Amino acid sequence: MAAGLSQGQLAGDYVHSSYVSLLETGQRLPSPDVLTVLAGRLGVSVAELTGQVSRDLEAPVALAEAALGLGRPAAAVDLLEPHLDRMVPDRFITDALAVRAAETLATAFERVGRLDAALALLEGLAGAQRRSPGRWPAMAVSVALVRCYRDSGDLQRSIDVGEDVVSRLAGLTTIDLEGSADLVSTLASAYLERGDLARASLLLDDVVARTTRSGSIADRAPALWNAAITAVERGRAADGLLLAEQAAQLLTHSGNLKSRARIQVTQAWVLLAQTPPQPERARDLLRDALPQLRQYANQLSVCSAQTELARCEVLLGRPAVAVRLARSALSHLTQEQPLERARALAVLAAGLLGDGDTAAGVVCLDEAASLLDQSTARRQAGSVWRQLSDVYRQLGNLDRALDAADRALNALGAPAEPISAKAVTSSSPQLSTSEHPVLS
Repeated sequence: MAAGLSQGQLAGDYVHSSYVSLLETGQRLPSPDVLTVLAGRLGVSVAELTGQVSRDLEAPVALAEAALGLGRPAAAVDLLEPHLDRMVPDRFITDALAVRAAETLATAFERVGRLDAALALLEGLAGAQRRSPGRWPAMAVSVALVRCYRDSGDLQRSIDVGEDVVSRLAGLTTIDLEGSADLVSTLASAYLERGDLARASLLLDDVVARTTRSGSIADRAPALWNAAITAVERGRAADGLLLAEQAAQLLTHSGNLKSRARIQVTQAWVLLAQTPPQPERARDLLRDALPQLRQYANQLSVCSAQTELARCEVLLGRPAVAVRLARSALSHLTQEQPLERARALAVLAAGLLGDGDTAAGVVCLDEAASLLDQSTARRQAGSVWRQLSDVYRQLGNLDRALDAADRALNALGAPAEPISAKAVTSSSPQLSTSEHPVLS
């Protein structure tokens, strides 16, 4: 008897083998239950087994993939959105073409800024993969989920999804290092947006160490550039510049033009954080990156580069140019991208204030701060409220300056507490914690 097999298992295999022989000779017709069993044994869908897979999606999917490669995500959406009713979780388990279509359409939705639509598809794919593990690689879907929730401003959901996948990876004996490194880097970026620098640093230190030992360039570069951002946020701008330059050096001879362009945006941001800032060098990097971003990246990356370019122009004393660039970025950002809209609004405000349009600048700052508050991007919200406080103080409006300063403190997790019984009165100017939530 073969080692590890019982008599019952051998008998079962013999029966299945005999049944398949009868099917092949046309002596038996398979029932739906038998088809399900056979498909499971063979690792294919029932539709694939019976030759009934519908091929009407093949041409639209192929054309949509080509459109994405050419930097035309809107065309990809036009090709595949009419087939959206085919992209449902039950179908993902049995139809590999539907999975491919959904992944392509989710990418296209993300690139045109329709994050809610992208998330609906990605959640369906993730749910189907959990029900039928091993049918297709799930890491890319998990990374996209974390990224899209982050960019939509739902930082808590982004973190929850990422941490759940990381915890499941920790229980495996073999980890797809390339995929997991990308996941951890993206998760760390969500923590960065929320201002949780300690957790972001812990994650990035680990992934940098792992990818340095055995990771590919595609793993190491994103880990390094996220570590660069973390270093700057923690007040170590010089260290951040060194890390960003290491990431850029890794990608110098890489064929991944999208990643090369994205690291240039990070380098520019880090250069603007130096003391003193280096806007000329940052501007050169951004101008060089923009054509590749337009070709290969999503609209969000293009807008981010335009926003950083506008910051350069503010620092170079050309506020009118900064206003034009910031408005261009805002014109391509949807309401489903609140974090990048807030950044563009803050830079637009700086340009307007520098150009003498104080009223419009204040409106932009207030809108930016409110968007960041709603997204629980605490450090960024605090920074913008502080800017608004400074503007009001310069205008001599001390009441509004104090209110904005209070909001900055609340955003950073330092709400006012009464220091005496007298301080607790109905006329107290303290802000409601429900109006400005503070995360623990």
